[in-house]
Amino acid sequence: MTETNQAHSELDSTETLFHDIATPLLIAKIKAGLLASYLPQLIKTLAESPHLLHLLPDDKKVIDALISAPEIMVSNLEVVQKKINLLSESIQHQANNFGTYPLGDNLGAKIPNLNLDQAMIPSVRTPAIKTILLVDDEVVHRDIGESLLAPHYQVDFAENGLEAIRKCEQKQYDLILMDLHMPKMNGEQATIALRTRVSNETIIIGLTSLPLGANQSGLLARGFTDFLEKPLSMKGLQNILQAYSRNA
Repeated sequence: MTETNQAHSELDSTETLFHDIATPLLIAKIKAGLLASYLPQLIKTLAESPHLLHLLPDDKKVIDALISAPEIMVSNLEVVQKKINLLSESIQHQANNFGTYPLGDNLGAKIPNLNLDQAMIPSVRTPAIKTILLVDDEVVHRDIGESLLAPHYQVDFAENGLEAIRKCEQKQYDLILMDLHMPKMNGEQATIALRTRVSNETIIIGLTSLPLGANQSGLLARGFTDFLEKPLSMKGLQNILQAYSRNA
């Protein structure tokens, strides 16, 4: 491996590290926020209902801890985000002041701004892909997709296959990110229906948190172009966007 390639490889590892932190942190913050919104009131409601009181722990200290835990989680996650942002800004400061950041055997490479708020945004612009439809019934995954894609692409969202079909009848999309497991109409059913409605050039990427195994070939035959694991990650999206931008 040449010195330049080694520098780029180590730089990629640094970027990937920030991206890998950003996605689970965002999921954790959203989940903690939901707990903070609903769990304390739920516990208080149970405590005020004599016929449901047996569902709660006997120890009042445990109940108080359950009520306060979500807010503590949110606060701690915000602290972690601020610390990561400070680290990112420190790296950027060194890059701006010195032009390079030491990697390995005194090798240097430009370090991009890796502020956590921007860490999940694709650095690769793809002229062949301008409009994207993300189809997923879970809010957290739509939020992750928006953080990753919205700054550089026209992104719309659908909560199930039926809504995705309606959206595609109103607008043409270059890329459709399709969750496989959804209520009302799942991703496989929606993709079969969409292939008779959208352009042959439309890329449909299946999203799943479960291994596809032998089902992958069957899903490809039904109209999927490729697949990505959930939750969406910067690296996975970059690979897909780069691959199909080159092939366009």
